[in-house]
Order: sequence, then structure tokens, then C-alpha cells
Amino acid sequence: MPLKKRPLKTKAKKTTKKGVVKTEDPDLYLNPWQGLKKKDVNSHKIVSASKPKSVNLYRKIALSFVFLTIILLAIIFYFSFVHLTIVLIPSQERISNNLIIDIYNKDSEDMPQSKALVGAVENITIAEEKVYSANGSEIIGEEVVGKVTIINNYTKNQPLVATTRLLSPDNKLFRTKKTINVPVGGSVEVEVYADETKPEMAIGPTKFIIPGLWAGLQDKIYAQSQIQFSYAKQTKKYIEQSDIDMAVKDLKNRLLEKAAKEIGDSYKGYDKVIYNIDENTVNLDVDGKVGEEKDEFKIKINASVTIVAFSGEKISNMAQEKLISIVPSDKELIDFNPDEVVYNLNNVNVNQGIATVSAGFEGQMIIQENAEIIDRNKIVGLTREQLEDYLGSFREIDGFEIKFSPSFVDKVPNLVDRIKVEIKK
Repeated sequence: MPLKKRPLKTKAKKTTKKGVVKTEDPDLYLNPWQGLKKKDVNSHKIVSASKPKSVNLYRKIALSFVFLTIILLAIIFYFSFVHLTIVLIPSQERISNNLIIDIYNKDSEDMPQSKALVGAVENITIAEEKVYSANGSEIIGEEVVGKVTIINNYTKNQPLVATTRLLSPDNKLFRTKKTINVPVGGSVEVEVYADETKPEMAIGPTKFIIPGLWAGLQDKIYAQSQIQFSYAKQTKKYIEQSDIDMAVKDLKNRLLEKAAKEIGDSYKGYDKVIYNIDENTVNLDVDGKVGEEKDEFKIKINASVTIVAFSGEKISNMAQEKLISIVPSDKELIDFNPDEVVYNLNNVNVNQGIATVSAGFEGQMIIQENAEIIDRNKIVGLTREQLEDYLGSFREIDGFEIKFSPSFVDKVPNLVDRIKVEIKK
């Protein structure tokens, strides 16, 4: 019997290719990234190889570093690029005051004091008259009146006495105002009135029968109207106290206008002239009395008119300076119109040549461009809605515009230096 040869045992040769450890033994494969079964050459036992722990640790560290880097970049972006601009539209606030100034006549012997002006203090006597209507009225009756044409198509003349009845198709009764005689084939126009005074008796053009005539003549002798009758109330006019009061007021204004025309260019050197009637010198002549029955009446008036002339430009400059002095430190005066200064004559003494004039004036002010009206520390972290409520509480602000950057941000930055406040002029 032939002898079988025993296979010789050889040592495993390891070769490495693409991360796989390979031996010539087909039962033995090694992979550094996966568990494997290893055949013990000596003991012929199979044991398991575990995953390297260091690989998982490095992976976790790497992911954590990336995550923290992203967060850090987001924080850097937020604090570097996010900011808020608030544009305020300031509201204009009214500010007013007044001045009292003494005006000395240019020929006065007294020397002007401080805050006094040299001008003209004089008076002239003016007279005026006008006819006015009386507005008092009392209803004493009513009437409906009109005109008709009586037509005679009969063979004889037809006399008709005053109060002859005329009847309309809707049975409204009217009467003629006078006696007439209507010729054959002719016509006569006559005034008529309603037998019963009511507004509805003011009828339009129509044909009337004369019921007092024989029925056979009513289609031959009849009346015809061409225009609508009118309804009117009969009144009487009388003078009321209010008529006299209004007439006197109007005449006084006419006196002042007349005084301004009469002096003409006498006060060319002054741009402001005040005219004032001395009430102690007013004389009235009324052609009528209260309750008297009249349609109109005439009133005559004469009085002494005081004239005070001065430089309005100087007072306007003083007024503007005073407004500027009383404007709060965080605001500024933006509007003052010298033409809107209102002057009133308080006291006057023509004999001494002195008058006291009051000047009322006003202007508009707004907050200054550099005013710290908004406390930025109070708005950090607010939402847009909360910020709008806060800005809306200021009476100095007429409107506002909120600009977040980037535009998708909708919350006030937490750093005050990222908040900019502008005041729009």
C-alpha cells in the first residue's frame, strides 16, 4: 500500500492590500475597522477582535469642535453685523408768549425808557353814516294771489263784479279783486285771490269756470291762468335792538377804515399802525327807535380815532429773541412768522404822547438733532412690537421708522452701541 504524504505546516504569510490583512490561510482575514475572527494557529481556537476605542473618541471630539465653531461664528456674526437704526420724525410743538412795549410820540418831551420805541401817538375825528334794514318782522296775514284772463266767446258783453267766483277743476275757489266788463269776442286780465288761504291753493296754470253764470254760458265765458299762483305771508317790519347794535358795530369799523384812508401816507416811516376808537367820544344819531315799524333806518356816528404808529420789525425781533430764550435746552425754534404778531392797544394818553402796546406771538419748536430723547438701555432686547409701543409714548415724536439689519432680524440688539437713533429734520 502506497504511503500518503502528510501536508507540511507552513507559517502564515501576511500581505496587506487596501486596508485588509490577508494570510495564505483561507480561514484567516483581518480588517482594522471591523470585528474579526482569528484562528489561533497553535490552539486552533477562534477568538473575537473588538473595534478600536480611540477612533470613536476622535470622531466625537471632531464633531464637537465643528459644532462649537458654528456657534462661535453665529455669535461673532450677530455682534458684528446685526444693528438697529431708528429714525425719529419730531412733532412740531407750539410755543407762545407776549411783550408789552411803550410807544412814545416822536414829539414827546419824555425820553423813552428801555424796551420802548419812538413812534407816533395822535388822534383825529371821523364821521360816518349809513342806512340799514330793519330785521324785526310780524306776520299780520296770509294770501294766495295770481292773475287770470277772462275770455268771452258769447255774443254779448259780460260784466263781472269784484269777488266773482272762479272754480278750478279740482274745486278750489278763487275770487276776482275788482269789477270788470269783458267785451264780445275779447278778454280781460284780472287779479284774483284764494277764497281760503292755504299754501296748497298756489296752483299752476289751469282753466276756471264761473259758477255764477248760467250753465249754458260757462263753456263760452271762462277764465284761464298762464302762471302759477303764489302763496305769501303779509308781514310788517320793525326795528330791533340787535339791528341798532349791529349797525353801530359796522359803522365803527367803517370809521377805522376811513381813518386809514384819510391819513394816507402820513406814517410812511412806520410799518405798523394801530387805529382805535375812543369810546368816550362816540356820538350816535339813530333815525328810529326799538319797536318802531320801519323797513329801514339811518344812523350817523362821529368819534375820535387814536392812531399809534411804530416799527413792527423791531418788535418782531424782540419777540423772536424772547421765544428763543424760553425754548427748552433740548429743543430748538424752527418757525416764527413776524407777520402773525398780534398787536393790541392797552393804554393811550394823547396829551402826554405815550401809548402801551401788547404784542402776542407764537412759533414752532422741535427736539434738537442731538437730543437724547430715547434711552437706548431701555430698549435692548425688545421685539419690534414692544419697540413701537415704547416710541409711540413720546409726544415729542410725530412718527418713526425702524430699520433692522439684516432685514430678517426682528429684535433689538443687546448692545447699545449697535443701536443708532437719528432725528429727521
